[in-house]
Amino acid sequence: MGLWMGSGVAPVGAQQRALSLPLESKWMPARTLPDSRLAGVMPAETPPAAHGDRPTLGAGDQIFITVFGQPDMSAEVTVNDNLQVTLPLVGNLKVGGLTPSILEKLIAKRLKDGEYLLNPEVSIQVRQVRSQIMSVLGEVQKPGRFVIEGKMSVLDALAMAGGLTQQADQTVVLIRRDPLANGESSSQEMSLSLQHMIDAKRSDLNLALKNDDVLYVAQKKSFHVFGEVRKPGAYPLEADLNVMRVLAISGGVTERGSIKRIRIHRQGPDQKIREIKPDLSERIEGGDVVFVDERLF
Repeated sequence: MGLWMGSGVAPVGAQQRALSLPLESKWMPARTLPDSRLAGVMPAETPPAAHGDRPTLGAGDQIFITVFGQPDMSAEVTVNDNLQVTLPLVGNLKVGGLTPSILEKLIAKRLKDGEYLLNPEVSIQVRQVRSQIMSVLGEVQKPGRFVIEGKMSVLDALAMAGGLTQQADQTVVLIRRDPLANGESSSQEMSLSLQHMIDAKRSDLNLALKNDDVLYVAQKKSFHVFGEVRKPGAYPLEADLNVMRVLAISGGVTERGSIKRIRIHRQGPDQKIREIKPDLSERIEGGDVVFVDERLF
């Protein structure tokens, strides 16, 4: 087929081939074309997907494709479970993992290589994102799975989940799964302190969430005080809590008690309970049991 000149429209023969296909408001399956590059499989020269903050396409995403100057070829399609879309004159394209800008160039190249348009200009608009999903679990008002639209931070996700409950801990755990070359995935955990949420210089809570991320808000840690104190019981753990503050929170030592006979029972990583003879500056940990014994007469 010879070369053509003009405004970017294919020669009459190519136009007739294009017009012979029934074009509707949705893309229709393409016929089998002799050029193997157009037979429905991504060519080897397809550029790799971009990474970083730019979103990539996945199953369930709805995109609107516009071919400028060809209004009949504009249509809305949904990425199927095989991460593909079917386009007339082009065939099946595997779009999973591609950014919209890369897909624009790929479709334009297919139309040009097939001699349907001289200089095709293609635009991709993402109408609905359904492939980028993250979860918020634990002590939030509305735990569940949420769609990541644009750039979503940890604080954005907690807000979508209705905020924290009164029993929520001040540390959020982010569980992230990273794909490996062998098709499996590895998981890593990051602890993010909510006490720094008002510090604009910190970026951990503004960390952009990714597909399959899980945010877990644990229940607030607590400790117990028993023995010769005026208000024994369970109390929520506070930051930098020590024995002296514990005595103050629990109403102080009774006349029968002794600040020299305080014991802390703490469970270690091996699940064994050990007894600590603390001074007043000893830090309290979640799950500690503080016991104030009677004085010796």
